[in-house]
Amino acid sequence: MRDPYERVIHFNQSRDERFLAIKYKLMASSAFRFFRGSCHLYYEDLASQQTWKDQTITWICGDLHVENFGSYRSRHQVVYFDLNDFDEAILAHPTWDVSRFICSIFLAGKELNIGDDDLKTIAAQLLDEYLNALRIGKAYAVEKETVDGILKKYIATVSERDPVAFIEARCSLDKTSDRRYLVIDQKKYFKIKSKSLYTALIKTFSENLQKLNTKNQSNFQVLDVAVRIAGTGSIGLNRYVFLVYDRENKTYTLFDMKQAQASSLSLSPFLKIEQPEWDDQAQRIQFIQTLMQYQIPAQLSRLDFQGQAYIVKALQPEQDKIDFKQCVDKPKKFTDACYNMARLIAYAQLRSAGRKGSSTADELINFAEQAELWKTQLLKYTYNYAQQVEQDYQSFCKSYAEYRTEQKTVMSKALHKPE
Repeated sequence: MRDPYERVIHFNQSRDERFLAIKYKLMASSAFRFFRGSCHLYYEDLASQQTWKDQTITWICGDLHVENFGSYRSRHQVVYFDLNDFDEAILAHPTWDVSRFICSIFLAGKELNIGDDDLKTIAAQLLDEYLNALRIGKAYAVEKETVDGILKKYIATVSERDPVAFIEARCSLDKTSDRRYLVIDQKKYFKIKSKSLYTALIKTFSENLQKLNTKNQSNFQVLDVAVRIAGTGSIGLNRYVFLVYDRENKTYTLFDMKQAQASSLSLSPFLKIEQPEWDDQAQRIQFIQTLMQYQIPAQLSRLDFQGQAYIVKALQPEQDKIDFKQCVDKPKKFTDACYNMARLIAYAQLRSAGRKGSSTADELINFAEQAELWKTQLLKYTYNYAQQVEQDYQSFCKSYAEYRTEQKTVMSKALHKPE
């Protein structure tokens, strides 16, 4: 079935309907945003259309694109730039991550007014950068001391950002009780209407903090919780933000708690690689993220709530991603912004090599050395698929607009129906 609208609706049918309208509106805003919100479509199509052979096995992010790299602080408060989304992570083939990343280069680059010829050159350069990093066989980290250009400035800016200002922008102070609460803006944060759910979340999260901080259990006070909306693909999953006060250090921290579901890659029969057995999906995400990242984000953990597994981590500012707007009409600047991303893909695959079924580092090096057998096919496929995404996006927008018109008509008739 080619109809992208029906495929997207079918895939999201189990999500929270209250927020799906937000997801679909975002997906209708651009072809690249549509691509970000429909990871499952990419792999469903790749299953029947892949034109190259790849027998190597590695851990992959699954939903890799230029916006799924970003900065974060480790538990040592050092700022790193790395892959930062592992909801779809799974044991698969290395070219799957690379091809999706390259496809995102074509889509994001088009939005930046970069021409096809330049984008084809950039894609080839980034693929070579990835392969060269694999051939070296050593997993490095990307830090401000080891990079230059746009990425160096970006990491430096993030390192100097005031965490207090970040918290205060999302909280309000009740002067009567001298207590802080989350600001419910109805855009990113939404009120939890059920008192029983609100109370249960506060209780469960407090208990989780005590387990993680056994030496100072009484130091942490969970002040508030709200529903949180972020990203594109994950919208509609249960997701919450917690405001926590550290009595000892007199500091506030925001925590993100996101429902963990099975990787969409595992839901289709095309994935033939046997996967490890997980206690739950949060264990899968945490394990793979720990393998692939040089350092994990501060407070990364998992918990169970009402029969669902969740991933927990300290909330990072959403603006801690590269602002690609400064690359408009500037292919060289766009290349400079992305070439470390290509290296990071290789580093993550090398770092996780030989673990729970993945190929060894030597096998990854051999895979890179044999790239002439498949790289031309991969580049051609990703360019052509980017054109397919553009068509799917237009089709999705048309169907979504028709649906919204129908809904407005139904509501109008209901409002004017005589009693």
